[in-house]
Amino acid sequence: MAADTPPQIPLDPEPVVLERDVPLSQSLIWRLQREFYVQRGLRAWTEDMVPNFLTNNPFIAEIYARIVFAFLCDCIESGPGDWRSSAECPLRILELGAGAGKFAYLFLRNLASLLRTKGIAPSAVRYCITDCSESVVQSWRTNSYLAEFVECGMLEFELLRAGEEIKSIPAKGPLVVIANYVFDSLPQDVFVILEGKLSESLVSTAAPSRTEDGGSGDLKNLQISYNNASVQASRYPDQRWNDILELYRTRLPAATVLFPCAALNTFQKLSNGTDGRMLVLAADKGYAHEEDLLLAQAPAALEFHAPNCFSQMVNFDAIGKYFNAQGGEALVPDKHAASLNICAFIQRRPGDEFPATQEAYQSALETVGPDDLFTLLAWLNAHMEEMTVAQILAALRLTRWDPVAFLRLFPVLARQIRSVSRERNDVRNAVMRVWANHFPVHPSENVIAFDCGVILLELRFFDDALSLLKASQRIFGPSAATSYNLGLCSLGLGRPSEALAFMVEACGLDPKFEPARLSRQRLEDETKRD
Repeated sequence: MAADTPPQIPLDPEPVVLERDVPLSQSLIWRLQREFYVQRGLRAWTEDMVPNFLTNNPFIAEIYARIVFAFLCDCIESGPGDWRSSAECPLRILELGAGAGKFAYLFLRNLASLLRTKGIAPSAVRYCITDCSESVVQSWRTNSYLAEFVECGMLEFELLRAGEEIKSIPAKGPLVVIANYVFDSLPQDVFVILEGKLSESLVSTAAPSRTEDGGSGDLKNLQISYNNASVQASRYPDQRWNDILELYRTRLPAATVLFPCAALNTFQKLSNGTDGRMLVLAADKGYAHEEDLLLAQAPAALEFHAPNCFSQMVNFDAIGKYFNAQGGEALVPDKHAASLNICAFIQRRPGDEFPATQEAYQSALETVGPDDLFTLLAWLNAHMEEMTVAQILAALRLTRWDPVAFLRLFPVLARQIRSVSRERNDVRNAVMRVWANHFPVHPSENVIAFDCGVILLELRFFDDALSLLKASQRIFGPSAATSYNLGLCSLGLGRPSEALAFMVEACGLDPKFEPARLSRQRLEDETKRD
């Protein structure tokens, strides 16, 4: 009798080579990532949870607004007969990769307030938010929060793919470019410096196997390897880029250097549509100082946020050297922070000075910067249950009345709200300022209307509470809890018949909701006695 044949163990299929020894900036990984953003649209943030909070909050929006306002003032005061911001020739602000549009909303609220202090009409500024996804652009057109700025002539929308072809626009004065967490997702090249020799790391990409549709599957599953090759002195057509690489070769004993070629190319194209003055504001993870590059010794890494979405560190130092080489200026933070750096780059004409812009940047970052704020908030997470009302107010004030922070703090505040006396008006003012900054990225954030209404109701600010609870009702539809609280507001305002109607509504929505049933019974009894 023949022995049993041992089971055959299937061999892993050979990896499929998709590309071999190409510059990193030309790799297919960038196309796959662009397709992710185009196809997913807003779902990249609402479902895939691509990080966005660090650069979409009132704190950073206020900083940017002050710097841009200072830049506008510098441009206006640059000399008689020069450019003047007006509806016909506005200061143009271009935001790359605007995503949900939350930053634009918060930024414009702050900027509009600053414009009023100088008697400058809102239409003297034209803010254009852009994204690579048509579905995202369409969502902006129907967004009620953005509508107020469209109506006053401040805001417009455009489909634009940063890092790719940018339409040439005629020079119409100065330009501001805002790019938050954009450059870390644009094509870069990577170079290795060792003992005075410069090499370029060329990338090869392989997939474990072909998918049924012939594709390569998730980008995260690709196998990426690097092969160092010699570099010609004229690696790039722009000699300024080559000079930066040569500077690194002579100064850095050993480093792996990412070179932001797509970002620099974007600046070159955008500068053609200015009168020679341009301010770039960017917040991202990266290296702001040349010595920071010495910390990068390993092969260039991809940090994944979703299967087809990744980011890399940004070489802000190279961007600064590029602007300096053409007579501009780089404003970078003195302190070292890899997680978030806010940098400003100025392109100027001969003789131009930007003292107000420089001062606004320095004053914004020399005390408590965004990285400091988030470091403190991360520490507070472990101690949140211990916070007093005064400490909660201090935290909200520090965040510039951030709704996301308020939602985290609400349970702690709600437990203490009935004992509030001295801080009653302070809490009311905090709640109203938080609500004014509300711009939901995810629908679940709309619960803030109810939460704010409950706080104000407990503090007996009945008019304010009524307004916010009605907003919650418009957003989520009727609920027994909302109708019951609306009834309590009406009672506090001395309107018993209106209160009874709300209690009847609450009982109809949930007959088992005991507080509404008891209040309804009491109001009906009082009505009969009257």
